[in-house]
Amino acid sequence: MLTRLFNFNLLYFLLACLVLIGSQAAHAQSSNSPWVEFGQLSNSDVFVRENSIERVGDYLKIWVLYNHHNARTNPSDDAYRSAITLFQFDCQDKKSQKLNSYGYEEPMGKGKQIDLLEKNPLWIELPPNSIGMHLIEAYCPSHNAGTRNR
Repeated sequence: MLTRLFNFNLLYFLLACLVLIGSQAAHAQSSNSPWVEFGQLSNSDVFVRENSIERVGDYLKIWVLYNHHNARTNPSDDAYRSAITLFQFDCQDKKSQKLNSYGYEEPMGKGKQIDLLEKNPLWIELPPNSIGMHLIEAYCPSHNAGTRNR
């Protein structure tokens, strides 16, 4: 009887482990979705994670990756070569706000993670011809310009 109970509990334990491992793998796969090249700045290459874009009304949330040509430092003097930032865009008023931001020691968001988040980030007016304005033009539902708009 005791071995039967042990085998029964072991089976449930193994099933629970499989479920946990499966959910972790799905999370890792979604967070590792591919980056799509979006454009270039004089000092950085810019990528977006298109399959994670969220649109709610006049607002857009999008993850943006910057590969900096030269290392940068945060206020604590930690050096980073790339940064991944979650931006929220106001499509109507053409403003952006950083919701989350991390630097990484290596390009493409690899290596040690460095906190870059500002406390109480402000909404910023987007200048014409900026990456932020191009993101609004490409991904906001009210704009029909660009082939990326879905």
